[in-house]
Amino acid sequence: MDDSLFLFLALAFLAAMLFYSSRKKKKAADTLRDQVVKGAYVMLTSGIFGRITNVSEGRIELETAPGQKMIVAAGAVRSIEQEQKPAKSASKPAAKSAAKSAPKKK
Repeated sequence: MDDSLFLFLALAFLAAMLFYSSRKKKKAADTLRDQVVKGAYVMLTSGIFGRITNVSEGRIELETAPGQKMIVAAGAVRSIEQEQKPAKSASKPAAKSAAKSAPKKK
């Protein structure tokens, strides 16, 4: 009798944990869906980054580069990201820096 009571309690605990986990995932998905709006910078599940230019039923238009747009399923959005500016390249050409490092002749 004690074994069956323990088994019943263990199954009830697992069922409660599964229910709580599914509620938590649903709430996170709802929050993400609310943040998918025009102008948001997003990352897709495939790793592609871009800015949303249009949202329609189940689809979004994503601008990945200036003038380059693609239409993807709204469910493909993995997360809302902070847009990162590209790093500035070195202002001096490589040839000048190599010339500076060469020893001077006397």
